[in-house]
Amino acid sequence: MQRIRDLSSQIRKIGFQCRECGICCRGDEATSRVIVSPPEIDQMLSATKRTRDEIVIPYPEFIEAENGATFTFEWCLKNGNGNCIFQEEGGRCAIYSSRPWICRTYPFALDGDTLTVSECPGTGEAMTPEEADEIASDLLKRQKAEEEEESAVGRIFSSHTIPEGAKVVFDSRGMWSIHG
Repeated sequence: MQRIRDLSSQIRKIGFQCRECGICCRGDEATSRVIVSPPEIDQMLSATKRTRDEIVIPYPEFIEAENGATFTFEWCLKNGNGNCIFQEEGGRCAIYSSRPWICRTYPFALDGDTLTVSECPGTGEAMTPEEADEIASDLLKRQKAEEEEESAVGRIFSSHTIPEGAKVVFDSRGMWSIHG
């Protein structure tokens, strides 16, 4: 509880009110990667009735293995025409209630115990203690989810052998072959 209070206090001092401008949802896939975990993908699939291939791509920075295989450890939301594929006209999010952690906590993130803040037009605006508490709570939940995903990916990675010449993604649910 103390951690939430400390974070909430820091967030409130910085201040933030979302202006619903959608700036955080714009940018090409190389500069605006929204990394998502399997549980987040499941939420988005359920909310949209789309397929996995319609909403995510492998994290584009692949590592080369000695046997000619390549691999990466994460999934990213697809981007269309410089916008998140879920950004509607006017900047609103089509999956707001099912959006990933990174979107829920933006412009804030935790780097270990350090609160970081991305550039956003909504920073510096007054906020209520309840609003700051909600962001602080979400940041801690996000951090826990990311740590659990990283740990599970490590276990999966260490228990698999990548087939020669294959291109794969490792996530907390397994090793996924990528074609193309």
